[in-house]
Amino acid sequence: MNPSLPGGATASTDLDDDRWSVGGRVGYTYVPYARLQQGTSDAPNPSGLGIQVQLATIQTYAAAPTGTSFDLQLPIGSLATRMLDTERTDRGTGDLELRVRQAFRLPVRLGATLGAVLPTGDYAGRSGAANLPPEASTVTLGRGVPWWLVELDARRMFGTRTTALAQLSARGPLAQTHDEFAWGPEARLSAGAQVIVIPRLSALAMIDLQWRGRASEPDPFAGGRVESANVGGWQWTLSPAVAVELVPGLAVTAGVRAVLHNDVVGNQLVPGLGVFASVSYTRALTPPRLAAPIVPTGKRTVVDYWASWCKPCEEISAALEQAAARWPDVTIIRVDASSWPDAGAPRLPAGVQGLPVVEILDKNGAREKLLIGDDAKRVVEIVDQLRATP
Repeated sequence: MNPSLPGGATASTDLDDDRWSVGGRVGYTYVPYARLQQGTSDAPNPSGLGIQVQLATIQTYAAAPTGTSFDLQLPIGSLATRMLDTERTDRGTGDLELRVRQAFRLPVRLGATLGAVLPTGDYAGRSGAANLPPEASTVTLGRGVPWWLVELDARRMFGTRTTALAQLSARGPLAQTHDEFAWGPEARLSAGAQVIVIPRLSALAMIDLQWRGRASEPDPFAGGRVESANVGGWQWTLSPAVAVELVPGLAVTAGVRAVLHNDVVGNQLVPGLGVFASVSYTRALTPPRLAAPIVPTGKRTVVDYWASWCKPCEEISAALEQAAARWPDVTIIRVDASSWPDAGAPRLPAGVQGLPVVEILDKNGAREKLLIGDDAKRVVEIVDQLRATP
C-alpha cells in the first residue's frame, strides 16, 4: 500500500517456498481523516477539512522451489474530500508495486525483498499546494514518480500456536514530479504475533512505526528550493485482527487500525480509527517435499516428528524411549524436523501447521491416529489402548 495512505491492512502471503505455488488477495481499507494536528497537539480546523479514504487492493503472488517469490499489488480507491460547503470525490488507481523476495533457510525464517513502485496512479500537483489543501498534501492515490523499495522480514514459531513476525521496510523516490515536487524517503518497522486460537481461527496483532521524511518544492519567491511546510513526521499504530481459514488455502482476515501517537511537521490531517478486511487464496502447483517414505514393517509404527527447539517434542521422545522396552510389537521412527518450516525440512503430515505431531500407523502402513499438540503428549497412553484392542 502507498504509505501516503496509511490504511495498514496486515496481510500475510503464506506461500510454500519449496514448490511452485500461486495466490491472490483482495483487500478493503477504510480510513477517515477528520482531525488536524500540529506536532503532537490538535490544531484548529475552521474549514472542517476531512477526507474519507476507501481503498481496495488487488494482490497476486507466486513462489518458486528456490524460495524466490514474486508479488504485484495495485490499489484502487476513492478520496472523498469535504471543506466548508464543498465536497469532491477523486477515484482511480494508485501506484503499482512490484516485489521480488528471497527466503533464506535459517533457524529463524528470513526474507529479503527488492521492489519498485510505478507511477500508475493519478497525481495532483503539490508544489505550492495550488490544487489541494496543504494540510492534506500527503493523502493521494498516486505520487507521480517511480520509487525504489527494500524490505527485510522475519518470522519465528514458538511452540505450536504462536508465530512472531517482524518487518523493516524503506522506500525512496527516484525523481521529482512534473511540478518539481520532491517526496522524501520513508521507513516502516512492524512487529507482532499471530496466535492460533482453535484450528482454522487465529488472532493477529501488529505494532507499526512509520517515519516520513521532509519533502521539498521550488521557492516561488527567492528561487531555489524550500522544504514543504506540511510533510513529514512519525506515526505509531496498532492493528489487531482475526483470520479464519474457510477451507485449506482460502482465508478471510478482518481488523481495525488504531493510531497510538502522531508527531507531524506543520499542520497535517491525521488518520482516525480505520478498518480493513481481505480475502486471500493460495494454491500449490506441485507436490510438497515429503519426508523419506515409511516402509511398512509388519508392526504398528509410531512416527515421531521432533525438533531440537521443540520442548514438548523432548518430553514425547523421552516417553517413547521408556515405552519402547515393553513394546516388542511396535516400531518407533523419529523424523528430525528441526529445520521446519524452511524449505529443506521434511514436510509434516497434510494439514499440520506445527510441532509436536505424532503419527501412528498400522502394520500395513495405514494411518490409525494423527496426534497434534497436547494430544501428541498422550501417545504412549493411546498406543497402549490400541495394543489392548484386538
